[in-house]
Amino acid sequence: MGGEAQRSEQGGPYRVAIVDDHAMVLDGLKTVLGVNRQLEVVGTAKTLAEFRTEVESWRPAIVVTDYILPDGRGTEVVALAQAVVPEARVLLISGDERPAVMEDAIASGCAGFMSKNVGTRQLADTIVNVGRGATVFPVELHGRIANHTMRSGPALTAREREVLSRLASAESVGDMVEGLGISEHTVRNHVRNVLAKLQARSQLDAVVIGVKSGLVDIR
Repeated sequence: MGGEAQRSEQGGPYRVAIVDDHAMVLDGLKTVLGVNRQLEVVGTAKTLAEFRTEVESWRPAIVVTDYILPDGRGTEVVALAQAVVPEARVLLISGDERPAVMEDAIASGCAGFMSKNVGTRQLADTIVNVGRGATVFPVELHGRIANHTMRSGPALTAREREVLSRLASAESVGDMVEGLGISEHTVRNHVRNVLAKLQARSQLDAVVIGVKSGLVDIR
């Protein structure tokens, strides 16, 4: 799930869909994100079934979803969204911060996780960063996730290790192009190589594996 999400038009806002079965939360998120010029809320759904029906017409670049839904888990949104928009990125939000929820987010290929307790401005900024290609989840949860992830990967090259470290710092592809002084194509190749070597399904998964195997120091 690497790379920047496709905008509604070149240079335009990211198309965002929201999935949450609580009307108050849904309306609140729609209002908060609607005032951010970098985001365009194209649709809302209260269930997986409703999202499945509407996703073709919405074609979201980013989906913000609750974890617990009436007819399933928010992590199931990943496959539904990417079946229509392969580059779609999904941010899971929940008040449940148990390691099992994190593992589910990682395994499904979510671009990140945020607690529902964060401020609205921070949430909007995080969604924009997800659109830009960043993988995000609370730093304080790294250790807890790593303790529940038993895989480790092979040695990475110096450049791949540096790219992995920057992924752990929630840098986007654009940030790495500027920071490393290399082309976007080269950055994407390095990211793909890192994911392949670590057998990771997503950038978030790669970061967790990197932390567990000692390839990344998040302190």
